[in-house]
Amino acid sequence: MRLALVSSKGGTGKTTSAVFLASALHQQGRTLAIDADPQGSLMAWSAGGELPFTVVSMPTPQIHRQIRDLAADYEHVVIDTPPGEMSITRSAILAVPLVLVPLSPTGLDIDRLRPTWEALADLEPTHPLGLAVGVLLTKVRRGTRSRREARDVLIELNYPVMETEIPLAEWPYAVSFGTAPAEFGAYDDLLAELKS
Repeated sequence: MRLALVSSKGGTGKTTSAVFLASALHQQGRTLAIDADPQGSLMAWSAGGELPFTVVSMPTPQIHRQIRDLAADYEHVVIDTPPGEMSITRSAILAVPLVLVPLSPTGLDIDRLRPTWEALADLEPTHPLGLAVGVLLTKVRRGTRSRREARDVLIELNYPVMETEIPLAEWPYAVSFGTAPAEFGAYDDLLAELKS
């Protein structure tokens, strides 16, 4: 599986999702995680040396050109993209057939979805690998009005919302920075949904 986590807004859960997905995928085959964010959040997470998969830094708009050689020996590739830097994000989108757009269930996050979606819409017709996209609700408080309303609005606007939601939780997500996840929680469900 090759996928990118993309959002023009920061704080949506891209890096956390990248680590958990790469960790879960690594159990199924050799996995490469690419930190395309100049801020280096994924590299900082891996600094403790505990992550079971390979992490490389590549904050460049040349990812789609360099990935073939770089990822040749890997079964899975996960790309963590920066907020706001659309030239790098566009390159990451071109490098993979699957894009997940993490989004907290807030009006601000939904409002900021447009620039990301415009980039995806521009690239989809000529994407060299074909492009599948899903909006992933993160930091969700189950049973809340904000969760219901966010999902309803996204569906009404015809965004392809994943059934799986990532809950707002201290364990295993919020306190996991710098460690290798031992449990994947809802990310196991997400991978099952992506494969179905």
